[in-house]
Amino acid sequence: MAEKSDISIRPGEVGDVTKQIDELAQRVQHVMQTEAPNLTVVASGRDEVSQRVAKTTNEVHASFTKASDQTATELTEVAATLRGHSGRIQETDLA
Repeated sequence: MAEKSDISIRPGEVGDVTKQIDELAQRVQHVMQTEAPNLTVVASGRDEVSQRVAKTTNEVHASFTKASDQTATELTEVAATLRGHSGRIQETDLA
């Protein structure tokens, strides 16, 4: 098992990484919001096949949107956790 002295951290680099992770999460959310109108399908006709294709495609879009929202949330949480732990490790380094 590693001792406390075996762990060190570079706060500046951690800050850069967490900023990049947060920016990635924001880009994911922005792209999904911006492209939502382009990803929503309207049936090209009244026939059953057109209706079913549009419905299925929109269900896939909804599922993908939910997954991308969860991903953005998790990325934000990872960045916050990393910032929190880096602060604690830095305090240990200074002790």
